[in-house]
Amino acid sequence: MLSTLRVNNFAIIDELEIDFKSGMTTLTGETGAGKSIILGALKLVLGERADLKALKNEKEKCIIEAIFNIKELELQTFFEENDLDYEDESILRRELLPSGKSRAFINDTPVKVSILHELSELLIDIHSQFNTPKIFEADFQLSMLDIYGNNKELLKEYKTVFLNYIAVKKKIKEAQNSLENQSQDLEYKLHLWEELNNASLRIGELETLESEIKSLSNVEEIISTLNETYQFLEHPEVGIVSQLNEASNKLNRITDFSSDYKSIYDRLNSSKIELQDISGEMSHLIESTELNPERLLELTERFDLIHKLLRKHDVLTIEDLIEKREQLETQTSGFDNLSDLIIHLNKELNLISDKLDKLSLKIRKNRFASIDTIRENILSTLSQLGMENSQLIIQLNETSDYTLTGKDEVLFLFSANKGMEPRVFEKSVSGGERSRLMLAIKKLLATHQHLPTLILDEIDTGISGKVANETGKVMQEMSQNMQLLVITHLPQVASKGNHQLKVYKEVVDETTKTNVKELSQTERLSEIAQMISGSELTDAALNQAKELMNLN
Repeated sequence: MLSTLRVNNFAIIDELEIDFKSGMTTLTGETGAGKSIILGALKLVLGERADLKALKNEKEKCIIEAIFNIKELELQTFFEENDLDYEDESILRRELLPSGKSRAFINDTPVKVSILHELSELLIDIHSQFNTPKIFEADFQLSMLDIYGNNKELLKEYKTVFLNYIAVKKKIKEAQNSLENQSQDLEYKLHLWEELNNASLRIGELETLESEIKSLSNVEEIISTLNETYQFLEHPEVGIVSQLNEASNKLNRITDFSSDYKSIYDRLNSSKIELQDISGEMSHLIESTELNPERLLELTERFDLIHKLLRKHDVLTIEDLIEKREQLETQTSGFDNLSDLIIHLNKELNLISDKLDKLSLKIRKNRFASIDTIRENILSTLSQLGMENSQLIIQLNETSDYTLTGKDEVLFLFSANKGMEPRVFEKSVSGGERSRLMLAIKKLLATHQHLPTLILDEIDTGISGKVANETGKVMQEMSQNMQLLVITHLPQVASKGNHQLKVYKEVVDETTKTNVKELSQTERLSEIAQMISGSELTDAALNQAKELMNLN
């Protein structure tokens, strides 16, 4: 509830402090006394656009503070989300500087005006005769069904599941987009991978190919050279091996004469054995080496293929090509991974959808159960307010997809007059009718939840007599569950308040100022009687005032 409003240097207000109490407080005063100025100051501190013209003294800054007791409104989450210090008694402050700039504060912490405005919507609800937009909003109307259907915990659980549903849908969309982007060059990447994979590349293969191709390309020269060399070694008469045999035999004869001869003999014998081994290996090479043009062609094609792949992928070695193949394998298998992920996410989404269906069904059942109670209560209050011919139809329809509040949309159809087809609220009510409709709805809600402070700015314009008295009674009933501030010119309404503040102007030092005074019981009686009779206070007016105030 609003407990205090402090105003400095605003319009025709020098300095003003107003203390508000719980229940119903009426603000009365002559036209032009400053009731709208006070309301304007309150709107400014609640985040409305600032205007330099609002400064009384343009050389000094304007300061407006509003103190709220918010203990019952469960606003801790809002303060945490906006990194603000929570206090059961919180102070909103707005400063308008002579330069035209303005500053906003919540509990002495500077904030953006948008944050101030967002909080103010949770603290105060201001209505004038032609400003009752919330009752026309589908979300507000649906919330009425939820309040009376006791859906608070169900909706809390549903919202958690719904947000998970949205998150999974987003993941599916992202995976599908990635899959679509990949599929555009997947075919080419698969072709590259298959080409490298089919090549069966082996590390060191290129060097082996080069060596074998070189040998096969020069096979005639190799065979000729091997034969000639073999003849040098193995010719029966002049061959090196046969001559070494003869030399070895001769040296063997003198090995007993000296160790030196023995050593020479052994070395020569070792050389002979090595040459014999070389000769044998050379003989094997001569036998195995032959012209093979088919093998040469095969090796050349393989060699060309590898070099073609090296150029194509702009790398230098077979190791690089193998690494490239592995990269392509990862990229192309990622396509399958995404497909598997999408399948998995869709299964998860189906499970979440099943849970949402069950929760939304419970929520809808509770909403349907609340419709008759809401309809009857609103029509009963409207009848009390002189709109006994009102008709109200509440339609609840299932939506095609999930929303943050379930799978329902609500439609309130209303007619204030007999014989008129019920239509949507904003097309079926006048200014006075919409004010009374708002009262009926607010009265209904006040019994089931902690509502913010409600300010009614002359919504009783255009009514009188019994309807005015009944309107005051409805407000009085509402104030048992909420703080109600009513700006009114009707004595029937003013008399029903728990407290009454008189707004008046006075001239001090040739300057007009607005002041506010809380009236005592006796002062209230005189003020209400004055409102009844006009300029002259009469006994009849006093008696009528007593009757309105139930003082007889």
